[in-house]
Parts: sequence; C-alpha cells; structure tokens
Amino acid sequence: MNRTTLVVIAVVLVVLGGGAVFLLTRPQPSANGTAATPSTLCTNRPQAAKLDPASITALKLEDTQVGTGTEAITGDTVEVHYIGRLADGKQFDTSCDRGQPFSFRLGAGQVIPGWDSGIVGMKVGGKRRLFIPANLAYGAASPSPDIPANSPLIFDVELLKVTKP
Repeated sequence: MNRTTLVVIAVVLVVLGGGAVFLLTRPQPSANGTAATPSTLCTNRPQAAKLDPASITALKLEDTQVGTGTEAITGDTVEVHYIGRLADGKQFDTSCDRGQPFSFRLGAGQVIPGWDSGIVGMKVGGKRRLFIPANLAYGAASPSPDIPANSPLIFDVELLKVTKP
C-alpha cells in the first residue's frame, strides 16, 4: 500500500473511533424516554421564595422548567427530588441532603394533598414550584417542630421518573 492510502485509512479509523467514544459515553435514555442525568435541582438549588403566609390561600403551580418526558397522572408512581420551605424561606426538608429521591403513588394519599394535586401534569425532567396553602399541607397538625401548625408550604420539585401502573 502506498503512503496516501495508509493516511486515509488512519484518518477514517480515528473518526470512527471518536464517534464510537461519543456514542458510548453520552447519557443513555432511561426506560421512561429521558436521558439519565443527575438532578439539577440538587446541584443548582433555586433561591427561596419569601412571602407573606397569608398570601398563599390556594394551590399555585409555577413551572420553572417544563419537562419533555413522560407526563405524571393520578395512579402513577413518581420519583422526585424536592426542597421544602416555609413561606419565610426557611428550609425544613429536602431529599437532596439525603442524596435519595423520594417516590410515591400519585393520588393515593401517601403525601399531603398539595403534592397529590401539584405534581399531576408534570413531565419527567420538569421542575415546578408548589405554593401550598395550610389546608392542603398539614393544617393544624404539625408533623414536626420545624413546621408550625397552619403553615403554608413552598416546595421546589424536580420530576425524575414516572412509572405507570
């Protein structure tokens, strides 16, 4: 073989090898059709909202990033990362510090009513801020010293996975 042919073969092999490395090292789609990537809610925590508690009188949903994956509907099991705060911005809980997403079945009463209603319609990869009035949170029953009775709550939620029944 002449020198030009060897150079062409070498260039083709380098290009093919580079393409193979690119394809093998990029995030692979998961079973729900989205790329398996780490949660950005936990790595880039949103700034806390600070509101007058009396201003949170109804469930309000604010999509901060619309997802492109599977949509969550009642009956689905969802996996989320979340940050929970009081209306004054004080954090009382987060799945991020545990390094473990939280899973529950939508509409089964496993979580506060504001979550059962507030997660429905989200798509995997989406982030949503839930403004939950006290009557859709814990009401007069305080679950911990960190959450006073009759407190409205604010949650930043990232939907990581949806499993259909």
